[in-house]
Amino acid sequence: MLAVIASMLVATVWWALSPILGSAKAGEGQKAAVGINKVAGVNWRPELGQPLFVAVLGSDTRSGPPGGGGRCDAIHIVAINPQQRSGTVLNFPRDSSIGGLTKVNAACMNGPERMVQALRSHTGIPIQYYVTTEFSHFIQFIDELGGVEVNVPYDMKDSPSGADFRPGPFRMNGSQSLAFARNRKDTPRGDFSRTDNQGIFIIASLAKFRAEAVDPHRVFDYFRAGRRHIKADVPLGELMKLALLARDIDPAALKNMTIAGSTGNTGGASVVFLAPGDTYNRVKDDAIY
Repeated sequence: MLAVIASMLVATVWWALSPILGSAKAGEGQKAAVGINKVAGVNWRPELGQPLFVAVLGSDTRSGPPGGGGRCDAIHIVAINPQQRSGTVLNFPRDSSIGGLTKVNAACMNGPERMVQALRSHTGIPIQYYVTTEFSHFIQFIDELGGVEVNVPYDMKDSPSGADFRPGPFRMNGSQSLAFARNRKDTPRGDFSRTDNQGIFIIASLAKFRAEAVDPHRVFDYFRAGRRHIKADVPLGELMKLALLARDIDPAALKNMTIAGSTGNTGGASVVFLAPGDTYNRVKDDAIY
């Protein structure tokens, strides 16, 4: 499985400096850990008050380019209201039965665009961008930036994922971050808890960036790590808009929300049947639940 790295809100600042420091692609000879892409034919107009919607997708691929295959074991929509500087992180269990698929995480095997299409169709939310990542460079990326402080919600002692934490704030290195977001067997609600914890990590990553971005030298550290591990396919002007928004979002103003549902079986496979109620309509309207 894959730990989700962070939302577009954290990553985009690294490209705001690209006119000075060069290309907005991963460094020469480097495998990108994160891909940032624009949904074809869709525009984001913050000057008109349009909410921002970003799909954050984590493949279970152990190595290789982001979005290069595998199943999506981290599935999120980050919704931001640019006027109110607040929003919602919607978390989807990986085994959710949506989009005509027994388990929606299989959609990523045909490319992340297929997953984005399934999420847009299921939720009605007009996703404008998507972020993809995989295992191998995620750990290096987190380590280069000095780890992420995460508020662990409960005891974790899980051998398959390697999660070994006590409740409370804990500065996680790359391997620990991956273990925290992979753990589902030693959680109160299995995959529901895992996807909720991935949302916690997304918000913690934003908090780290926002706190450290006040130091110009630290911003250059982010930029250098971004050049080595991130590949962007978004026009620079839009990236700069996203970077400015990232600077102003208070992580405390983001609601971490895992879609309600129940577990069951379809064709012998264990799946999650979602029961979102009015969640999608409320978030689609203004990004706020």
